[in-house]
Amino acid sequence: MEKFKIKIAEEFSTKPGGRQIKYGPFSGEAFYKELLEKRFDDAIKTNEKLYIYLDGTGSYGSSFLDESFGQLAREKGRDLVINNIVFVTETFDWIVDYIKKEVWGEK
Repeated sequence: MEKFKIKIAEEFSTKPGGRQIKYGPFSGEAFYKELLEKRFDDAIKTNEKLYIYLDGTGSYGSSFLDESFGQLAREKGRDLVINNIVFVTETFDWIVDYIKKEVWGEK
């Protein structure tokens, strides 16, 4: 059961922006600060995984992905994040691959 989840298009934006708040709305920094960090921490505290629903947006820029999911790995620990985030998508498999390989450095 998915006790902890984030549906980005419904809870944040259908048009995720760039890296930082100072450069415009719906940034990766805002997503990290407003949703991602707290939900991840809540999931970890109860020994649950966090499910991230990617579908419903136009797309995602690399700066958004690095600032949000990269920052999560940098602050919480790469292995902890890799083992406790589950991406759910029918459209953005390439985004999942990008996050895992380019942002998190998985092989």
